Amino acid sequence: MSLLTIELASPPKHRFSWGTLASLALHAGLALALLLLSPLRQMVAPPPEPLAVEIVTPAQLAALQPAKPSSPPAAALSAPTAVETPPTDGDRLAPSPPQERAPPQTPTITATQFYSAGILREPGMERIRQTMTTLADSEKLMQLCNIEGLEQIRRAAPQTDPDTLVPYAMADPFTEGLTLTAAGGAFRSRRKWYGVSFRCTVAPTLDGVTAFAFQLGKAIPPKHWEEHNLNAADEEE
Repeated sequence: MSLLTIELASPPKHRFSWGTLASLALHAGLALALLLLSPLRQMVAPPPEPLAVEIVTPAQLAALQPAKPSSPPAAALSAPTAVETPPTDGDRLAPSPPQERAPPQTPTITATQFYSAGILREPGMERIRQTMTTLADSEKLMQLCNIEGLEQIRRAAPQTDPDTLVPYAMADPFTEGLTLTAAGGAFRSRRKWYGVSFRCTVAPTLDGVTAFAFQLGKAIPPKHWEEHNLNAADEEE
C-alpha cells in the first residue's frame, strides 16, 4: 500500500518591491488630503468656545440706559412776554427832551403873469433898455430875471418894498439853456435883506420872461451881510 504523502504548503511570502511601496505611499497621501479638504473635515472641527452670559437685574438695566431729557413745561415753550418795569422817581421827575420841529416852509409861488417885458417898455426905463443891448446873452437873462423877481415879490408880499435882487448872494446860481436857477438869492427891502430862491425862464428873443417860480426865505442876520457883500443902502445914497 502506497502512502499518500501530503505536503502542507506554507503561505507564500509576499515580497514588495520599491515601486510598490512608493505607490502605496502616494495613494495614502492622496487619501489623507481628500479627508482634510472634504466636508467631513468641518464635522470633526472643535466646537466654538461657550459665550459668557451675565444676568442683569431690571434695576441694573435702568441704570445703564442714558437718562432721557425731561420735556420742558408748556410755559417755557411759549414766547417770552416783556415785563414792564415800574418807573422810578427819577424817571417821573426827569422831563422829556423837547422835540425839535423843522421850521415851516414857505410855499412855492408859481407866477401866472409876467411883468419884465412891460416894465422895460416904460418911458423911465430907456437907459436900462440901452444898457441891455450891450450885455451878453447870459447877462441879459440874469437882468430880465432880476426885474421879474422884484415885481413878483412886490405883488406876492405887499408889506415889502424890494429894491434890489442878488441871485448869487448866498450860493452860486446856474444856467441851463434859457433857465436860471438861484437857490441862494437875496433881496433888499427897507434896508434889510431876506433870502429868496427862484427859477426863471426867459423867451428865446431875450425880451421877456415866460416862466417864474419862487420861494421867500427868512431875514438874513446883519452879521452875515458883509461876508456876502450885502449893503444896507446903495453907495450913491
